[in-house]
Order: sequence, then structure tokens, then C-alpha cells
Amino acid sequence: HRNVRFQKLIGTSVSFLNAYIENRQGQLYTRTHYDPNMPRYTLPYVTGHTKSSYSDWLFFALIRAICYCTLVDDFQQERVYLELTYLINGYSVLFVETHVKRFFNHFSSETMRFSYNQNSYDQFRQQWFKFIEQRHELAQQLQKLDDTNCLFQFHYIYDFGPKCRFNRDFRQLWHHYFQQHPTLSEEKCKIILNAKNFHSLNTLLGMDKP
Repeated sequence: HRNVRFQKLIGTSVSFLNAYIENRQGQLYTRTHYDPNMPRYTLPYVTGHTKSSYSDWLFFALIRAICYCTLVDDFQQERVYLELTYLINGYSVLFVETHVKRFFNHFSSETMRFSYNQNSYDQFRQQWFKFIEQRHELAQQLQKLDDTNCLFQFHYIYDFGPKCRFNRDFRQLWHHYFQQHPTLSEEKCKIILNAKNFHSLNTLLGMDKP
């Protein structure tokens, strides 16, 4: 396409999307990269339940940071940048603390948040690589179930209340009525429950006019 421009070059480093990759005397060095022409400390535009979406985005942005950053110093710098981004955009300290702790508590590594020990960081990083591999394997399994019509996804409106209890009660009822069914029993199929939130003002403003 005429609007897509490519630049050919030979060197020891390259920036691709949000990754900076460099060959440092035979050692691979990577970190997150931001386009200098783009504004800093901004959050992506989302529709729907913004608080839930930005909670997930922070979690996955931290995963991206630990996958991209080979050095603990770069990771900690990116973590601070993400925290400041949320604070600048009006999110509370409690919101940021809660979701950053969620990331580090995933593998019971609370001390890694402020640690600059490279060996500990390498071990923590490997745990996340294994986690991502498991997620990919699970996605492939779900795709196989979907291809054979054995994957059922249900969406329900959620405003407030105990979602976990609703999901548990739903699965108990499903098991009660379909445990002997040749195709709908839990042994034969996979059930995924997804909560849909009421439209927020952000969603309504983002809708296209008819």
C-alpha cells in the first residue's frame, strides 16, 4: 500500500511495534519501546466497562513488560511508568496498588515489586513464560472443542453482586440436568460464562450513529 513505508537497514538494533531488540556483543537485549512521536502517559481508548477493561489492560501491560525486558532495571522503569500513567489519568492509588499487587501475587512474589536482583527477576520471568505457554495450550484446546461444537459460551448481564456464586450455581444446575446427556455433559463439553456489563457513557459516546 502506498501509505505503508518500509526502511531497509543493517545494524545491531531494531524497534518493532512496542519492542526494542538489540544485539549486545552476542547477547540478546530487549525492552519495551514507545514511539517518540506518540504522546506519553496515555491509556488506550476502550468501550464498555472501562474500569474492568483498564484493570485487564494494566495486568497484561505488566506481562508484556516482563516478557520484553531482559534486565530488571528496564522492567522496574516500565512498571513505574505504567503506575504513573494510571495516576495521571485520574485513577486512585488504591486502584493502582490493588492491580499491581495482583500481578506480583500471581506467583506469590510480592518482594519482586521493588527488587533489583537480576537472578530473582530471571526466575520470576521464566514463571511468566510458562504461564503464557499454558495459556496458549489452553487456547488450542478450546479451539479444538469449538471446532467440534463442544464449546458453549454464555453471556449474561451483570450489574453488581456475587459473580462467582452465580457461576458456581449455574454449573451445578448444568451438571444436575445434563450429567447423563451424550453431548452436553461436563465430560463431553466445555462451558464458559462471560459477564456483560450495562452500557457506560464511554460506550454510548463511542457508538456509531445509525
